[in-house]
Amino acid sequence: MFQLTRNGPVLSGSLDSLRDRFATEHCVVLRNMLETTLLEQIQRNIERAQWHSTAKTNLYTDSGAEWATELTLDDPITINVIDFLLNHSGFLNVIRIITGCNQISDFNNGRVYRMVASHQHYISWHNDLNDKTRQAGFSMNLSTGVFRGGAFELRNCSTKKLLAQVDNTGLGDALLFRISGDLEHRVTPIMEGVPKTACTGWFCATGNHYMKELIDGLQHKEDERTVR
Repeated sequence: MFQLTRNGPVLSGSLDSLRDRFATEHCVVLRNMLETTLLEQIQRNIERAQWHSTAKTNLYTDSGAEWATELTLDDPITINVIDFLLNHSGFLNVIRIITGCNQISDFNNGRVYRMVASHQHYISWHNDLNDKTRQAGFSMNLSTGVFRGGAFELRNCSTKKLLAQVDNTGLGDALLFRISGDLEHRVTPIMEGVPKTACTGWFCATGNHYMKELIDGLQHKEDERTVR
C-alpha cells in the first residue's frame, strides 16, 4: 500500500484499511515497508558492526520491575540513517493518519537489537510509558532468515486478555502498535532458527522536529567554519 524510499513515502491507494485496523486492534503490520536498496544497505552495515549484550530492569509497568535481555547494535551511523528515514515529514504524516495520533512530531530513541535462542533473550510485559510523549511503537524485521519465537504480544493490562500475537518474520515488514496505559506488550523468547534482528523505537509527541533541528545544526557548523 505504501513504501518508504530514499525520497520519502510512495503511496498507492488509501490508508483507510490500515487506519481502521489500528483503531480496533491497536496494531498493524506494514508489509515491505522499506525500499529494497535501503534495506540492503542497512543489512550490509549490520553485518560489519559490533554488538554488545544488554540486560536491563525497570521496564515501565504497574506490577514492578521487569526484564529485557538482548544484543544491541554498536553502530551510530546505521541508527542515524534509520532516524533520518523515519523522520521524513511525509512518512510521519502517514503514521499520524494510521494511528489517529495527530500530535506525533518525531521518531526517536531508535535502536537495532538482536535476540538469539541460545542466549535466552526476551522482553517482559511493559507499556513504554516511562516516557509520556510516546504515542506508537515501531518494530521492523531485519532478520535474513526464519526464526521461531520472538513474537510480539499485546494485552489489556487490567484483564490480562491477549489482544494480539504477531510473528513479524517478513524481511522489511514493520509492526506499528499503540502505546497506552491500558495496554502492555512483550517479545517472547527465541526458540530456534536464525537470530531475530529488528529496528525499534517510538513515534512521539515531543514537539521537536528532527529535520529542522538537523538543518539548524548543519547551518550552525557552516557558520562556525565561515567565522574561522
